[in-house]
Amino acid sequence: MIIYRETIGTFVDQCGRGVIAGIVLDAIKKHHVGAGAPREFNAWQNSLPVLAKNVFSDKEIDRNIDVAIEYKLATSGERVDFIVYGRDPAGKDALISIELKQWGEAKRSNLHNYVLANTHGTVIEDHWHPSVQAYNYKSILKAFNEYIYDNGVDLESCAYCHEMPQVYSFLMKDDKLYPIIHSSPIFLKGDEIKLGEFIKKYVKTPHQELLYEIDNSAIRPSKEFSEMFLSAMAGNEMLTCDSDQAYSISKVVSEVNSAIKDGMRRTIIIRGGPGTGKSVVAINILGQLLHPSDDSPRRNACYVTPNYTPREVFSNIMVAGDYKKTAIRNVFKKMSSFTNSSQFDYDCIILDEAHRGFTWKFGYGVGRDVDMIDRLFYASKVNVFFVDEDQVVTKDDYLTAAVIKKYAAKHGSTVIEGDELSLKSQFRCIGGENYIAFINSFLGYNQDDVHLEKSQYDFRVFDSPSAMRDALFAKQNDKGVSRIVAGNTYEWNSVGHERDREDDYDIVFPEFGFKMKWNLRQNLPFVDDPSQNDRVGCIHTIQGVDLEYCGVIIGKDLIYRDGKLVFDKSKEAKDDTFSGIRTANDALAERMIRNSYKVLLTRGIKGTYVYCEDKPLEMYLRSLVNFE
Repeated sequence: MIIYRETIGTFVDQCGRGVIAGIVLDAIKKHHVGAGAPREFNAWQNSLPVLAKNVFSDKEIDRNIDVAIEYKLATSGERVDFIVYGRDPAGKDALISIELKQWGEAKRSNLHNYVLANTHGTVIEDHWHPSVQAYNYKSILKAFNEYIYDNGVDLESCAYCHEMPQVYSFLMKDDKLYPIIHSSPIFLKGDEIKLGEFIKKYVKTPHQELLYEIDNSAIRPSKEFSEMFLSAMAGNEMLTCDSDQAYSISKVVSEVNSAIKDGMRRTIIIRGGPGTGKSVVAINILGQLLHPSDDSPRRNACYVTPNYTPREVFSNIMVAGDYKKTAIRNVFKKMSSFTNSSQFDYDCIILDEAHRGFTWKFGYGVGRDVDMIDRLFYASKVNVFFVDEDQVVTKDDYLTAAVIKKYAAKHGSTVIEGDELSLKSQFRCIGGENYIAFINSFLGYNQDDVHLEKSQYDFRVFDSPSAMRDALFAKQNDKGVSRIVAGNTYEWNSVGHERDREDDYDIVFPEFGFKMKWNLRQNLPFVDDPSQNDRVGCIHTIQGVDLEYCGVIIGKDLIYRDGKLVFDKSKEAKDDTFSGIRTANDALAERMIRNSYKVLLTRGIKGTYVYCEDKPLEMYLRSLVNFE
């Protein structure tokens, strides 16, 4: 989102007149961006005029080149301090992201890619190295912006700490500690001429339309981003993260190394909603522990999830990347894998989708007297739990943060949690934070009145399931996986004879000529099986995975009456004994139904299509969509 855009000449003039901070604040308010607190206002007031006076006073920098302030990234929701864009000396489109800092000093941090800095008075805290932060913004644009990727826009990044004297160059410019400075240099006080030369090297002439093209571009993961996922398993850093993700990765790796040195257990709780990159962070942690990029020893770590589907999807991705099947089994595990483990067999066990953790479940070949969560704690020095309690969808989804802390106390494990270990940015769907806020509002997680505004995210409400199905099937011809999913209100008539009795259908709307079957119960994941394009996925086959487009059928367990949502557990399928919704108390049943639909409605990367059985619910949902 473009908050502020002007030519360098106009920007310098506004800084000279002392009005730039107020202009940026007005633009922030106009675009309804949650920012502009006194601390940010002071940063604009202090940093921007220094940049204008000390750098853009260079007469060789074209005053007609454009700059942007507080540009908001569509995927993560983070804002880039300053952007200079135009064309390079060869006429190629180019953009530089500049991270501005008022820091006066810095110290070395124990966290990889971090420094200790005083930013709020007397508190010295870990902060991303400014060059890493600038590089990350550049990487996010390159990884997700179709225009940049397809047109080969040259992206560069740097940082400018305009109050930091050269005495700190030993730290900030140490390329052994921070090799990223070769790709994303840092400029301190006194380096203004060098910063000007850097800008002139990459942006020479104006191209005013460039940022508009980028801002209006489709958002999609690039080939490089997909390859980075595999690279993470080899220990290479994925710098296409936001600050919360990067901190979580560095913090876990640091705590594992510390636990090995002092012999003390740690329990780390990382919170994050749908699409905030929990699994990407988990895989990155795993990669850096198994294959450290520095000279530290490899750690014995593994990835665990109670969900079959994401575990198999990740395994298939790794196999496609030439990893051996046997190696995969040793890294991607199910919860029952630790039943016979000895104490400290593992340095770190990472439990993704931890909210779905269970003490015992039929079919895992483990006796009822074995507590699988307890065994997981016993087997590892450090246990990392990725939790979203708003995704609890069955009676067996047991592992809340409070329960985790009880197990940690039993095993003498120090609990590490906090706001800095909370993932907030939206990386799954291109609708971003606004779409998630809209879904939370629609499903009644809060009293907010959030409407969905027109954007690149393709959200549609259909008045017939057949129309939704046809629109979704059309998307299946595109690159990527698109599927229809539904709530638990339809009996599983086809189970046991899915392939040989074509007259048995599970989800039928005769008035619309609509009939489909539930997904097959087999080893191959629903999303990886092209033969199931014409089947409907249930919550258990879709949780923890991504779709390009997702069609959602909302059944009669969620209706709208007298201005309120009504959650009706009696409408759950009688053969759904797994979730336990029908027999749960009303409050728990409501929570599980609400959570189930949140999961279903947040699977789509590019779009979500919805059909509501209940007409009043459909009309209510339409009233929350402002596309005119």
